[in-house]
Amino acid sequence: MLKKSFALLIAVFVSGFLIIGCANLNNPDDRFSDFLENSSFQTIESDLALLKDGGMPIDETDGVFSIGWNEVFRPVDDELHIRGMAFAVAFGEVNDFYWFGINMGSVFINYGDHQSELYKKTNDRRGTMYSLFKRPFGHSDELLEYIPDIDYEFQVTGSDAITPFSFSLTSPSVLMNITSHEHGNVIDPSQHLTITWEGGNADGTVAVRLMAHMFMDKGPRGKDPKGPHHPHPNHIIFEILDTNTGEYTFTSAQIQELLSNVDSAHLMVGVSQMDIGEVEHNGKVFHTVMRNGNSVMLKVQ
Repeated sequence: MLKKSFALLIAVFVSGFLIIGCANLNNPDDRFSDFLENSSFQTIESDLALLKDGGMPIDETDGVFSIGWNEVFRPVDDELHIRGMAFAVAFGEVNDFYWFGINMGSVFINYGDHQSELYKKTNDRRGTMYSLFKRPFGHSDELLEYIPDIDYEFQVTGSDAITPFSFSLTSPSVLMNITSHEHGNVIDPSQHLTITWEGGNADGTVAVRLMAHMFMDKGPRGKDPKGPHHPHPNHIIFEILDTNTGEYTFTSAQIQELLSNVDSAHLMVGVSQMDIGEVEHNGKVFHTVMRNGNSVMLKVQ
């Protein structure tokens, strides 16, 4: 049974923006391939950590299914197009502060006449997770088209650990879109920053964020860094608006304080709304998230 509830959740994929350099994404060496694979898990762990910080009862849920468009982690080869992002994980045991994802067989998203299969990723330490993209910033062979007000069905084929099930989420009527700025625009940190946007649910609350753009170090020998996988509180500003005003201003004092805490020449500004729900299956409760947001990267003068 699908029980819907509507709430705002501040959650962004911010485990770090990877400097890929000259390595070939299509034919990486083993070490680079392992690094990218770990990074795929880190994007999910980052999102789960922020979902928990935002109020989702991660410790009590049996898994999370997420879908949305124009999010932070989208293919680098198609920035100007609407790209859908989706992930799924069913929780198992907890060991060393990591969720062990359960093998759910295959996971598909069906909508209209289309079907997209999520890539299945397995890690000895983290278990199994599912994502629409092979790697966080690589080329995507899958295009999750945005169609307003239709059902997107998650179809789980099942395994020895979980029986098959499916459920649907309804896409938003209008995607949010920042209209005041474009990628690469230069801002003066000594001046107030006013952002405007259009779209989204007119009656829903909105989260606005301003975040320092951090490049993640691969760590020794290309291994993934340890520690928290969500943004440091000094590196991000979150504000919650009770209504969809279409406009918000970050003060110059806020911007300068943010930049004083981190050495960064770029800021990511974003707006988002979330539709949160629950799905029950064989005594398990999974949380669902339909995302609607937009973000742009700005250069600091």
